[in-house]
Amino acid sequence: MTGILIATHHNLAEAFRETVEMIAGKHDFVESVGLRAGQDPEAFGQLIADKVEQFHQRGHEEVVVMLDLFGGTPCNQTIRLLRAYSLQVVVGVNLPMILQAVLANREGVTASQLIAMAVDNGRGGIFDAGARIQSLTEEE
Repeated sequence: MTGILIATHHNLAEAFRETVEMIAGKHDFVESVGLRAGQDPEAFGQLIADKVEQFHQRGHEEVVVMLDLFGGTPCNQTIRLLRAYSLQVVVGVNLPMILQAVLANREGVTASQLIAMAVDNGRGGIFDAGARIQSLTEEE
């Protein structure tokens, strides 16, 4: 199985992880780390590296890092680790994306496949609910 690390600003990552646990149960292949105000960027990068090392120690050879914002400190620090750890990275994390990755994560599914499924599901979870409801009521 692939390790999934959610890395964001402040406590968003922890909130995502806790919400996923509420919906889909706790999984040892899901971790989170949030950048705190005033935290040294390099120290935060080391936290990410430590989480990735822990995944490897637990037998998760591939790791997907799900980030909140391209160009932010969590993203920049993850990109610095990209080659050293052969990470798969996706930006713009949302709850449908994480749920898809968690529920699809099983033996034989690669990190690249998880990202593709997660991105599709994440995009599909973004829509104008009012317009969709309106179109459904017009069909009736």
